[in-house]
Amino acid sequence: MKEEDYDRIVLAYLKRKGYKNAEAALKEESKTQPLSEAAGDRQLSLDTSIANHIYFFSRSDNGPGKYKENYGRLRSWVQSSLDLYKNELLRILYPVFVHCFLELVSKGQSAEARAFFQAYREDHERLHIRDLQKLEGVTCPSHLQETDLAKTFLENKVNVKLCQYSFQLLLTFLHGSDCMLLLGIVNEHINLQ
Repeated sequence: MKEEDYDRIVLAYLKRKGYKNAEAALKEESKTQPLSEAAGDRQLSLDTSIANHIYFFSRSDNGPGKYKENYGRLRSWVQSSLDLYKNELLRILYPVFVHCFLELVSKGQSAEARAFFQAYREDHERLHIRDLQKLEGVTCPSHLQETDLAKTFLENKVNVKLCQYSFQLLLTFLHGSDCMLLLGIVNEHINLQ
């Protein structure tokens, strides 16, 4: 793979994740010198597996249907877990549900967001009915900044307490079941303690 290919892959990744400042900085830097020269005297050695992972992520299908599919997989896995870990693992479902919904809305996928919301809403009604009523009014990207609850979820990480074994089970499941979309949500928006 050529250096330009690495630049293109990293730019595609940054664009997909919405890191506009990092994307602009990389574009500006690459105008003056190739990425390999930007490292200075240090030899830039990109690990092939990391480059492949970034490339895969930048090309992966994160379409609207992926949210419902991935969340459905996580939900089924949690509900079929051993009772010893199930109660802890259930704590992860609500914040993941909310962030899947908010990401769909932020991408302008209102119909898909509504379908996702309605499909899994009743799982969370017992504990979060007021929040769900507020989130139900979020139907377009502009509502994300107008709704206090949506802003709170987007600007702050949710704390979820898990024992070490439950944490390992969750990570193993997310990696093993190709739920990279949810792994990204957990990494970005949830503080596992």
